[in-house]
Amino acid sequence: MSITTGRLVITLCALAVVFGALSCSQQEAARFEAPIYYSAEILSQVGDHINGGYEILEGGNIDSAVAEFAKVSDLIQTGVVREYHTACAYARTGNADEAFNWLNQLVDNGFDEPDQITYDQDFASIQEDPRLEAVLKKATDNASALDAVLANGMPEYTESPQAFASEEEFGAWYDEQSQLTRSHGRIWTSAAYRSAMIDLSAKKLAALRTLKGDDPEFDYGLERVREASGLESMYEPWGGITDMVQKEFEGYSGGTPSDDGLAEANYRVGLAVAMQYGEEDPKRPASFVRANTYLANVTEGTEFHAAAQTLTVINKLRASEADETVLGAELVSAVEKFGDNPVARRVLSTQYGPSTVRLTWPIDIDKPDIDNKLVKLSDYRGKAVLIDFWATWCGPCRAELPNLLELYKEYNPQGFEVLSISADFESRLTPADYRQWIGDQGMNWRHIYDGQGWQTQLIKDYFVSSIPAPFLVGKDGSLVAWGEACRGEELKASIEEALGI
Repeated sequence: MSITTGRLVITLCALAVVFGALSCSQQEAARFEAPIYYSAEILSQVGDHINGGYEILEGGNIDSAVAEFAKVSDLIQTGVVREYHTACAYARTGNADEAFNWLNQLVDNGFDEPDQITYDQDFASIQEDPRLEAVLKKATDNASALDAVLANGMPEYTESPQAFASEEEFGAWYDEQSQLTRSHGRIWTSAAYRSAMIDLSAKKLAALRTLKGDDPEFDYGLERVREASGLESMYEPWGGITDMVQKEFEGYSGGTPSDDGLAEANYRVGLAVAMQYGEEDPKRPASFVRANTYLANVTEGTEFHAAAQTLTVINKLRASEADETVLGAELVSAVEKFGDNPVARRVLSTQYGPSTVRLTWPIDIDKPDIDNKLVKLSDYRGKAVLIDFWATWCGPCRAELPNLLELYKEYNPQGFEVLSISADFESRLTPADYRQWIGDQGMNWRHIYDGQGWQTQLIKDYFVSSIPAPFLVGKDGSLVAWGEACRGEELKASIEEALGI
């Protein structure tokens, strides 16, 4: 059970912009006020009450569990932590009316994560209840409110948050503030957490501008573009952050940027536009086309040209319904030309991942296993082999292991093999400990483990950006399946297809 809860506080002027009541300057409209921070002791007590409530609930005492959750409101002023867990408790015990009473309070108080309600198993009993639609819509509307503010750009502070004697002193302060903000993620809404991180980024930029005021290499406008584009990951839709990046780009490009700076800014805004929408959003294909208009301005010879060229091809592949033969050839050419560039490779792994492997297949393996015996893909000719990128620290990998062990036992006599490639780190798990771990689990197949974690060369070669990342190779050496088709219930059918049975 996890939840990020709290509330977003935006200045009155910014709220007026959202609802169309007033007009404000960009600086006024974009300024965020940080949500309420609490001590580590209070956060710990909140966690104790939540955990205690669920322990009581397991014993069947709903009233006492609800009373335990109520104690959270004596500690923090978010209006959603108690509400969320109380709704969970009633839904879990089948009291739909009370569950919706608390869910409505939850979203009325600003809760903005509809997917969490959808996927939380505590709400399984009410997933088909028609009242849930209104709750989810309200949570979605709450999430959208912040996006309207983000379009005004990042906040801008004219002064450093405090005087720093050196960049080292500033770095220590920033790390401390970042950790403090992250620790509140479990009691704030998503919007509150995001606004706090954006506000901290603006303070960071103000401090750096003071510290580096005499440094000709420091480009404040470009730093704002960089900071805005670094607020989201490469794995989730950026939503309103894209609008923020565009606003910062407009401010920077409208000044007197350097050629290199403008090239980088065009790459970053192109990436942001490509990342704006989720897979199911009908606006997504058009965003890829629009992104490429920015990427086309990333000039050859600049640092981000390789990544821009690579992302351009990926965007064309994602935006088009045409035969991918020609575009696939373009991607193969981009991999051959730019594959060693770390930024381009990250784009390939996060934005196209397994499809990059599919289009560039075969990708050979030429590394020693843990017994120092060379492993090559050709070793498995005539057999089906699951190339499984994993790690002992990876929860989903471990959860999949019993299924894999069972299927290996069933199909190994018919020619099914597994090759595990570990993303473990030697600093955390020595080769001897790794060998012990896999032996205890009965993973009696070949393993490649060099202790380099994400820097393992095969992880780069196969464009892996998250694990588990399985690829199933058929008896003829063709790539048969990957991803979800190689996990859970689907793996059995994929193995039979690879074996031709």
